[in-house]
Amino acid sequence: MMKSVPLKHARVGMFVVEIPGHPALTLARQGLISSPELLAQMAREGVTQLIVDPSRSQVSTPAPPPSPLSAPPTGPRAASLSDELQRARSLYSRSRRLQQKSMHQVRQGQPLDLGEFELLTTDLIDSGARNDAALSCLRQIRNKDEYLLQHSVAVATLMLLFARHLGYRDDLLHQMVLGALLHDVGKVLVKSEILNKPGKLTDEEFAHMKDHARFGADIMKRTPGITAITLDIVANHHEKLDGSGYPNGLAADQLSTFARMITLCDMYDAMTSERVYHRAMTPPQALKLMRSMAPEKLDSELLGQFIRCIGLYPVGSMVALSNGQLAVVMENHPTLPHKPRVKTVYSLTDRRHIMARELELTQHNVTIQHAVDPAQYKLELANYL
Repeated sequence: MMKSVPLKHARVGMFVVEIPGHPALTLARQGLISSPELLAQMAREGVTQLIVDPSRSQVSTPAPPPSPLSAPPTGPRAASLSDELQRARSLYSRSRRLQQKSMHQVRQGQPLDLGEFELLTTDLIDSGARNDAALSCLRQIRNKDEYLLQHSVAVATLMLLFARHLGYRDDLLHQMVLGALLHDVGKVLVKSEILNKPGKLTDEEFAHMKDHARFGADIMKRTPGITAITLDIVANHHEKLDGSGYPNGLAADQLSTFARMITLCDMYDAMTSERVYHRAMTPPQALKLMRSMAPEKLDSELLGQFIRCIGLYPVGSMVALSNGQLAVVMENHPTLPHKPRVKTVYSLTDRRHIMARELELTQHNVTIQHAVDPAQYKLELANYL
């Protein structure tokens, strides 16, 4: 598991994998810290934090001091899906209200209330620790008319799941989820008639829409308490490895792991979300398109990990089975992505609801045929969770 270490606590023999906020330096300084002179050089270069790999370090990595941003460690906590869904729904509602409040504040020239976002981030992480399937399920239940308000918490959910899958924890995890929650904050300064246009944007309108990444970075820079990692995520969530992204057209050697991760989360949620002017892709369709963009635009290794994390058929999605039934994915198998645990809810043969029954596809001669849009059968996914 990677650890975040303040430069002042770094020692010779630690293995550096990332220098937050300094993507170009990451390439130059990646590897073992070989001398005190190298530490002094990094200090002169403005480095304040390192991400180190204890497994490749030659010295032990000290535990970081308690951070005011970190939730107190409580150990593993378990909750049933039904219980955690109630709490997760409350978090989604809270996020929607906070997004609306923040839009008003920033447009009025007031500073962003970071404290409320910090608390929401902590509560999202706690919910994920209790039962991460709840947040994953809620991401599937969306109102196409509220895409802008729901997108940020959905992307934060994906970043939480993805970062935990990769081993990020504690304060570093918090900074990453906070950045994802705030990644689109710059849209509050986009003209409302463009932001809410129910149709395709003109080239001129799209050019203005792309400014939201730059607006977001500016808002973050004016917000006290924002870390380099959170700023990196907000500023670079639309950059691509080949330099074709925006707002700065950064290339691969300028993009951190955090920037590459948020690009995947943001793109996947946008592709799989129903909007007034955009038909949602099924998860397999979106992942196939994203695979076609790697390694030129997207990080192949991280994309592979992302797919392993969320599953080919994410928890909460609906699938058609070879036995003629529709089912909701309840839990993914750790090594067999085509064999999740599902709950059957509807007969395609009889066109009617059936008594819900859970199936471990690893133990039955039943296979998934394809992903399904519940609306195609006039079904409400929320009724089956």
